[in-house]
Amino acid sequence: MLKEPPEVFVNGETSRHVAYAGQPYFVSEYGGIWWNPGQKDEKAWGYGARPRNEEEFLERYKKLTEALLFNPAVAGFCYTQLYDIEQEVNGLYTFDRKPKFDPAIFYRINQQKAAIER
Repeated sequence: MLKEPPEVFVNGETSRHVAYAGQPYFVSEYGGIWWNPGQKDEKAWGYGARPRNEEEFLERYKKLTEALLFNPAVAGFCYTQLYDIEQEVNGLYTFDRKPKFDPAIFYRINQQKAAIER
């Protein structure tokens, strides 16, 4: 966890800067784990090294999500991407909106009580 929040930049207008006073953070994008095992070329991508198998993907998702869930300064977060797009194959669903994994797995991980709820 950060000891101090980073300096805020708001359109260069210092009069609009707001001092940090303990407000919770919203993480607008995290994840992006590359998962497209049938891909044979390098035309599409995801973030980080490709997981070697489904278990590794799910463990990485769980650890990333729990790092946010269990941080008392985080009020919310949004995984990227929900589904694949043309060049990014890091969705939880395919381009055609078919789940890559059992959605119940993500439900169980995401339903854990967050630190900010305690």
